[in-house]
Amino acid sequence: MRYRFRCEYLGSAFFGWQEQNEAGITKFITVQSELQNAFQIALREKVHLVGSGRTDTGVHARGQCVHFDWDHEPFDVLKVERSINGLTKRVIRIRDLEPCAIDFHARHDAISRYYQYTIFTRPVALLRDFGWECGTVPLDLEVMEEECQSFVGYHDFIHFCIPRNDGKTTFCDLSEFRMERVNEYTIRFHIRGNRFLHRQVRAMVGTLFDIGRGRYPKGTIRNIFENQFKGERTWAPPQGLVLEDVVYRD
Repeated sequence: MRYRFRCEYLGSAFFGWQEQNEAGITKFITVQSELQNAFQIALREKVHLVGSGRTDTGVHARGQCVHFDWDHEPFDVLKVERSINGLTKRVIRIRDLEPCAIDFHARHDAISRYYQYTIFTRPVALLRDFGWECGTVPLDLEVMEEECQSFVGYHDFIHFCIPRNDGKTTFCDLSEFRMERVNEYTIRFHIRGNRFLHRQVRAMVGTLFDIGRGRYPKGTIRNIFENQFKGERTWAPPQGLVLEDVVYRD
C-alpha cells in the first residue's frame, strides 16, 4: 500500500531535504531524516520517504509532496498526521496524508513545479529569513521584468546550475517566469517549470539582479544561453526561495 502527503518546512533549520548518512549514521539533520524518525515512532516501523524534489540547505517549502510504502494494515491517517506533527519540530508540518495509487511517484509523476523567490530592496527584520535582503542597490525593474521572459520556454540551463554530472539532461521547459512588485521594497519572482536543476532558480535570480543593478546589459541571458558570456555572476542566497507547489495530473 502506498501513502502520500504534503509538507512544509523552514529550510534554514535543516541541511536540505535529502537524508545524509555516513556508515548508517545520520550526519546532518535534514527534512527527510527528521520525518522518517517521526514516522518510525508513530508507526513503530521504518519507512522510506520519497520527495518530489531535493531542496537545498536553507530553501523553504510549502507544497513538497512525499510518498512512502506501507506493507501492513491501513492506519488512521488523521491520527498519524497529528502524531507526526507532534513529534517533529515546529519548523516542519505535514498535511493531507492519504492512501494513493500503488504506482504513484512523488518525483516522477510531477508535471510541474512552482517556486517563488523574494527580494527585499531595503533592510528588513521580520521577514529577513524569507527573502534576499539586498540592501538599497538601485535596480532597473523594467529591464529585469523584460529579461524574465528570456527564461520562458525549452532551453538548456547548463549555465544556470551546478551540474551533478549524473548523466541526466540539463534541458528544462519553463512555462512561467514572472516578476511581481509586491510593494515599494519587495520583489517576488514566480517560476514554474517541468523540472529544475541544482541551484537553477538561484542562478537565474542572481543573473537578473546583476542585470538590474547595471553590472551586465540587457540581452545577457540570451548570450548565456548561446554560450557567448563568460563573466562571473551572483548566486542568489537560499532563504528567498520557496517550493510553493508540485502539480500532478490527478
